[in-house]
Amino acid sequence: MTWLRRSIVTGFAGLSFLMTDAIFSPVQATQQLFCTGRMTNGWAYTAEFLDGRFTQIRWERSGQPPQVSQLTFASTNALGQPIYRGSLMAAVAVTLVDLSAGDVRPSSEISVGVEEWGWSRGTCGLSSTGPGGGTGSSGSVAALRQDLLGVDATRAREWLRQNDFFFTQTIEQTTTRVVEQWHRDTDRAIVQVIFNNSVVSDVVQMR
Repeated sequence: MTWLRRSIVTGFAGLSFLMTDAIFSPVQATQQLFCTGRMTNGWAYTAEFLDGRFTQIRWERSGQPPQVSQLTFASTNALGQPIYRGSLMAAVAVTLVDLSAGDVRPSSEISVGVEEWGWSRGTCGLSSTGPGGGTGSSGSVAALRQDLLGVDATRAREWLRQNDFFFTQTIEQTTTRVVEQWHRDTDRAIVQVIFNNSVVSDVVQMR
């Protein structure tokens, strides 16, 4: 019976180890997270964590066109927290501090600072299927806009193709503005996607 008790104890110990590892293991490097917050002046932000690093911050405010800050790793502070830097509207300096010290997971926090705006703390959560953190549902123009606003052109086009849209024509093209028309056979939907400076600024349903 002694060997049986030892086997049971060993089995429980192994199971406990596996459960602990599953609960506390870091987010996989390929998993996508969104860390959201709001500055005191009303600008809401969503910082994207992908492939083990923060890549960009999307900015939104009512009545204003969305903006995107591309991030580059800059350094690590004395607390071991990675620091990323970028810019907003090509003029204002943006800083993101990963308060998890590189162990980003749901409920982790970040600190975002913008020149002349001050600092704000954001909280991370699991990303959804849409590239902009929305529901991924493309059944209405409202859902399309939610998923695509503020997303860079490359990722927006990938998302459209993944949701059965195909490109039909370019309606307008200037140095800063592009309007593309996309069609989907399943529901005969036609939308025009408007890019400003290679970022989606609006989605208009034509049919």
